[in-house]
Amino acid sequence: MDQPLSMTGESPSNPSLSLTQGSFRDIMRDYVNVVKPGITMSNMMTAFVGLWLASQGRPAFGLTLITLAGSGLVVMSGCAFNNYMDQDIDQFMARTQDRPLPNSRIPAWSVLLLGAILGILGISLLGIFANTLSAVMALIGLFFYVIVYTALTKRTTTLSTVIGGVSGAMPPLIGWTAITGSLGMSGWLLFIFMFLWQPPHFLALAMRRVKDYAAAGIPLLPVVYGFPPTKRQIVIWTATLIPASLLLTIVHAEGWIYFFTALIFGGIWLVKGIKGFKAKDDIAWATDMFKFSLIYLMVLCVVMVINVK
Repeated sequence: MDQPLSMTGESPSNPSLSLTQGSFRDIMRDYVNVVKPGITMSNMMTAFVGLWLASQGRPAFGLTLITLAGSGLVVMSGCAFNNYMDQDIDQFMARTQDRPLPNSRIPAWSVLLLGAILGILGISLLGIFANTLSAVMALIGLFFYVIVYTALTKRTTTLSTVIGGVSGAMPPLIGWTAITGSLGMSGWLLFIFMFLWQPPHFLALAMRRVKDYAAAGIPLLPVVYGFPPTKRQIVIWTATLIPASLLLTIVHAEGWIYFFTALIFGGIWLVKGIKGFKAKDDIAWATDMFKFSLIYLMVLCVVMVINVK
């Protein structure tokens, strides 16, 4: 890989310590990309659901902004750390090889520093202006994503997808605790809902990108054991998610509109999963499952907000 040119037009001896060539807009775009805006927004969405349910649809405007900003900053921090730690394997995957770090478009040290600053700002914002417990929830989520998932399990076990689900399930608890200052039943049910949603979502993605993950040496389930066991796991996780999602109505946190929406969309997802056992094109099936998982989450989050009790 060619080294980037320095600002003087000469090839630097250490690209990680050098300024990169390019317009200010291009450089800013690269820094935005390393904090993964799409992932950040989806996590902020589930954090909003948590604070909305905790306040029974009446969250204070200022606290809402603080909670969303703090949780968003922490998620961006985790994404920056993830980009820094995965830069060596990102070059082997088609969907990640154009990221800024594998191409040395921005210094690696600056992404590491960015992750640290964003994490400190986000946790401090929650701890100072919301409450300590919400900051602790954010810190736990960041620790699981950066250390437990990215550093310890992603490259070593097929269970990394499940283990990493803890971090993805924390934003609703951040929102919940920011309002209540405690961990209530409905907050935990939101955590369980998000935890169970992630394995079928990411296993479908792993099937879609199985060649990429194999090239990078990441031992995800479809890479190590193939598609049939992965399909079974997707169906099992989806089937488990359906009754878990309905519990929010059982404990009177959500109304019956949410209940039947969760039942119908969960049922559609499960039927799609079962059809995968006879699918002729596994990648097309996995793509459909992946896309529907996003639709499912978006619809249920919207209905949670609309039908809160």
